[in-house]
Amino acid sequence: MKYKLKKSVKLFHPDFTHFQMAYMKGQRAVSFVCALAGLIFLFPLLLFLSIWIIIDSGRPVFFVQNRVGRSKEDGTYQYFPIYKFRTMYTDTPKDIPTHMLENPDVYITKVGQFLRKNSLDELPQLVNVIRGDMNLVGPRPALYNQEDLIAERDKYGANFIRPGITGLAQVMGRDELPISEKARYDGIYTQQIGLAVDMFCLFRTIGVVLTGKGVVEGRTRIMKEKKKILIVTNHSYMFYQFRKELLEKLLEKYEIILSMPFVGHEDDFMRMGCRCIETAIDRRKINPLTDFRLLKFYDKIIREERPEKVITYSIKPNIYAGIICSYRRIPYYANVQGLGTAFQKKTLACLVGILYKVAFRKARAVFFENRGNAQEFVDRKLIDQNKIIVLNGAGVNLEYYAYTSISGTHISSEHEQTEDCIHFLYLGRIMKEKGIEELFAAMRKLYKKYEGRAVLDIVGFFEEDYEEKVERLKKEGIVVFHGFQKDPRPYYIMADCVVLPSYHEGMSNVLLEASAMGRPVIASDINGCREAVIDGRSGYLCKAKDVDTLYDKMSLIMEKSRKEIEEMGRCARKHVEEQFDKNRVVEKTVEIIDRK
Repeated sequence: MKYKLKKSVKLFHPDFTHFQMAYMKGQRAVSFVCALAGLIFLFPLLLFLSIWIIIDSGRPVFFVQNRVGRSKEDGTYQYFPIYKFRTMYTDTPKDIPTHMLENPDVYITKVGQFLRKNSLDELPQLVNVIRGDMNLVGPRPALYNQEDLIAERDKYGANFIRPGITGLAQVMGRDELPISEKARYDGIYTQQIGLAVDMFCLFRTIGVVLTGKGVVEGRTRIMKEKKKILIVTNHSYMFYQFRKELLEKLLEKYEIILSMPFVGHEDDFMRMGCRCIETAIDRRKINPLTDFRLLKFYDKIIREERPEKVITYSIKPNIYAGIICSYRRIPYYANVQGLGTAFQKKTLACLVGILYKVAFRKARAVFFENRGNAQEFVDRKLIDQNKIIVLNGAGVNLEYYAYTSISGTHISSEHEQTEDCIHFLYLGRIMKEKGIEELFAAMRKLYKKYEGRAVLDIVGFFEEDYEEKVERLKKEGIVVFHGFQKDPRPYYIMADCVVLPSYHEGMSNVLLEASAMGRPVIASDINGCREAVIDGRSGYLCKAKDVDTLYDKMSLIMEKSRKEIEEMGRCARKHVEEQFDKNRVVEKTVEIIDRK
């Protein structure tokens, strides 16, 4: 046995009567006989449970941990190895009481859940009783590092008696009791030790075992006001731009940890009260080696942080973090923000579909931004329909993107423009999948037809090699390139119409923001765009990947008066007010996360 001297602790040594001293000797003998008989009688059950544990989660069968035994007369603590059936995975943090773990369900095995519910995990402690470490009844042995409990017991002299498999504190509240109350009950037992209190504890134990009353697996259920949520996304800047309001709402109830590449707003997140973990993600490519590293990184984060829930955004976090959450049995909520190129190529779509199916198998809910994308997943049999939640995109902040009338004044450029110029605005990543090729072709035709009255303002950054094309269009006076801008509102204000001829979208935030500010929009007739447009009233829908229909719709705007364009803008504002208010989207999202 190991020994440790108490330091600066005021001890209370119980004054046992002669009867109690004699009773404790008899108690020890009865405990030995009952434990030995129980071990023999229950051997078939113990063997069965051992085999079951091995089948479920491998070896070892038993969990051994140092506990505080009966103190010596001078107050020196003594320790002994306690034996239990292993009910948790082998990577569980050591020497932490189960009720102090933040999310113990993550650690407990399937067999362990059954054993704990029925208190069968304690049966190997019959060996401890035979060895003399414990009795059948007595204060439950504390971990060596439960200094608060040990110190409280010292006040009542409860550490001077042999610990037990069950005890008065166990049957009077178990894990629900605060430390001081547990120690008080242990003190009462110490002072009144005898046949009556032992029989009370034994009979009461039967009821507690049958009902599971007083068991609390985890400090978050009784000690922490806020549960922990891990949010996994692939772009810090975009997440702040479109999910800030959701984050603010979640922070009212939860502790938030963000895993994401650091590309902007990290300091803003930390000022809000979030903890940020920088995570490298290649958003544009599939590489088995780097993707496997990402999978392992997510596993490491989730094992270390032990979140109560996980929320994921975009394809790689949805799949890889989803797989880990499924394996670790952590509730998680995925967000499909669009189908992307993965579903455009047959071979890739098949592979991604398999991964999605595995990742979403145990998801609590999967949020989609439009019904078309949700139906695509159902048709491909990638998800159970009862897990689908369709939101109106991320919603739009109607106060931040306030309505402004069309003034006809524009941000200056190096090109001379007449007062009757119509400014089309493209805002977003400059890449093929956003329909940039079709937009450039349509603008050339439009510029030629209307003799320079059509101007395309571009706000964004190059995700593909379009610098040379943009430069040529600038020289021809067709395009004004403004680069990346943190605040898009001045560019919506100066626009007459916003154009997005994208190939695929989840729900276009650009269309929602432009509409909120009172600008008509032209967009592809696809899922994620058509929902934002009342065709012919708040804007126009055109065929995706089709220059001619895009040109025709832009020509319709060119033929309209300022008053007619402004009327379309007012219709656009009304539409997003009715359908896309961010407050309603946030409330619905939080309600689902809280409930499921």
